[in-house]
Amino acid sequence: MATLLRTGIIGLKDWLYWVGVPVGSLRCEYSWPRQTLKHIILLCPLRTSQEVILLAAGIENYNTLLLIQKGLKAATRWLIGQNVLDQFQVAKEIVIESKGASNRRPLITLQE
Repeated sequence: MATLLRTGIIGLKDWLYWVGVPVGSLRCEYSWPRQTLKHIILLCPLRTSQEVILLAAGIENYNTLLLIQKGLKAATRWLIGQNVLDQFQVAKEIVIESKGASNRRPLITLQE
């Protein structure tokens, strides 16, 4: 996930457009010229609680956000919660399901 966030090769319209995926336009749904990770995290009015990412990471700078583990975790959790990327829908469903699974027995660890 760190590599996806740091490179921006993560499935937002900007990248998909440049690699030839027929997304129509590289514009954000809000009509921002490019739907990039930086736009989604800092500027997009269609997203909520962007400030939570920086607060959770304990930083004030976007450029530092993706350099530290705490920032990567905060950005990942936020992105999954925002439903920005379809490929992380399963991850969100697993988190939701695991919160209600406190009565279930844990999976057995396989031995080599």
